[in-house]
Amino acid sequence: MKHINILQPIRVITLTALLIAVNIKAPAQTDFSVKLNHASVQGTSTLHDWESQITELSGKGAFLVKNNIITTIKNLELKIPVESIKSKEGKIMDNKTYDAFLYEKNPFITLTFSTTVVKTDPTKQVAMSAPGFLTMAEATRPVTLTVKGAVLANGDLQVFVSQKLKMTDFDMVPPKAVLGTIHVGDEITVSFDVILEKVKKQ
Repeated sequence: MKHINILQPIRVITLTALLIAVNIKAPAQTDFSVKLNHASVQGTSTLHDWESQITELSGKGAFLVKNNIITTIKNLELKIPVESIKSKEGKIMDNKTYDAFLYEKNPFITLTFSTTVVKTDPTKQVAMSAPGFLTMAEATRPVTLTVKGAVLANGDLQVFVSQKLKMTDFDMVPPKAVLGTIHVGDEITVSFDVILEKVKKQ
């Protein structure tokens, strides 16, 4: 009887599978951080509308890139120091804002996402729906942000977000001024225009 070596075809199949796996471009992970940002908070009061600038914002996370296209953002964290919120109205308004955030015990506003799928069209315009968690004052609440943006020529990702929130949803008390005669409205709008850049490897 002729001896048949069944291990030979198995080795061939295994080697072929490995070669195929090597040639498939699997998503590569690239760390990123916030490069530039323009962010603000807008709201109303019984006296006039108001706007405060967010002068400092840091962030970190990772892109998943396949065939030079960003497909996913993972483990995103954006952090805003409460005292970086600055109003044109000056220190009185700023201090009222900080007190509303209970900033001495809660000095940061944080926004986190675990995984967000990125949709990119042929013109490199980006759209995503990002479910995550927002922490303000002493409360953390689930949020879903609609994000738009673009992949820039240098590979950076620019994203735009505008989201309406209610302070009372986070157990915050809207500020009052002038012996309680001026009331800030409960609803605010937070807007971000952020550029995320790839972290350079050391």
